[in-house]
Amino acid sequence: MSQGSDFNMMERLTKTQALRQPLFSVFLSDDDKEHSEVNFGEVKHHHMATELFWVDVARASGYWEVAIDGIAVDDQPLGICAGCFVAVDTGTSELAGPSEVVQQLAQRLDVQSDCSNYDSLPKLGFQTAGRILNLEPRDYIDRAEGHCEISLMPLDVPPPQGPLFVFGIPFLQRFYTVYNKAERKIGFAVARHHGQSPRQAAALLVSNASVSEQAKPTSSGFLSM
Repeated sequence: MSQGSDFNMMERLTKTQALRQPLFSVFLSDDDKEHSEVNFGEVKHHHMATELFWVDVARASGYWEVAIDGIAVDDQPLGICAGCFVAVDTGTSELAGPSEVVQQLAQRLDVQSDCSNYDSLPKLGFQTAGRILNLEPRDYIDRAEGHCEISLMPLDVPPPQGPLFVFGIPFLQRFYTVYNKAERKIGFAVARHHGQSPRQAAALLVSNASVSEQAKPTSSGFLSM
């Protein structure tokens, strides 16, 4: 959270024209077969399983923040947290969000403490810029020794700075992120990982348009799949 230009490494690197582009990118591995990487001045396309899309930084808070349009479960919008903000935070190890929203999600997801429904848990998605960025159960569930619980930590930031989510390592392992200082934008793409299939990657980043198309009634009156 370096708001002053003299204490901001990207500001200093940009002023001295040390970078090819005024941006940095982050790739976090999710197993011991890969190496994590922070790259300054360049986008590494081999870390991306999908095309990059850009979202404007929402405000000058000192964090890399974007606004979200809501939260979805298995690509179906829940109609909650419209107007919330998300800080994409490379210095945080967890996921955190407003306590009221976390409580609603805990009730909706109904995670069994004995992990008996772990394999049937849905994707948890966040809507922004016409897309849904999905997390898998392994990203939002703490699972250890046969015990499961939702790993979203309550974090109540009062207005006007809140309601605020903080997305740390679990999110950054799923999504390759690019931070463009000059244009004040964050780029998102599904991170390419060892053993990941194209189908798995595609399920993590879904356009709102495709979700709406799937939900349209067919001529028979049933929902199309």
